[in-house]
Amino acid sequence: MIKTIIGKILSEAARQSKKCPPATLDVSLNLANRQKAIKKYGYGPPDPFAPKGENDDFWEEKMDMWGVKKQSQLKRMVCGTCAAFDTTDFMKSCIEKGLDDSPTDDFDTVEAGELGYCHMFKFKCAAARTCDAWVGDKAKK
Repeated sequence: MIKTIIGKILSEAARQSKKCPPATLDVSLNLANRQKAIKKYGYGPPDPFAPKGENDDFWEEKMDMWGVKKQSQLKRMVCGTCAAFDTTDFMKSCIEKGLDDSPTDDFDTVEAGELGYCHMFKFKCAAARTCDAWVGDKAKK
């Protein structure tokens, strides 16, 4: 519920201003913001769909940080369930606009990567990743 409310408020403000967040349109800015999230806030893992065991070091660090006993608990704490993750239609259209020079179909890229926009760190991110600043959505519990 919190995620839905925050997402609607932020997306409505962006829609009314008719402006997409700059990082959705500027690849260099998006990459810089993403790199900052990787370095400062532990965004990852690099390949969330790697074979079982390959990301264990990443998830073990997160388990220690959060004081979580099981990876399965932690793996529900991902961008896709974070209150700052915006996948509204307006935001998806912004992300698609930023992919206009891509040789692939923009919509397919957004959907395949389950891309959304992180309002905390101002970059496009994938639903299967996480970071140290994850904020839960009470409605998902």
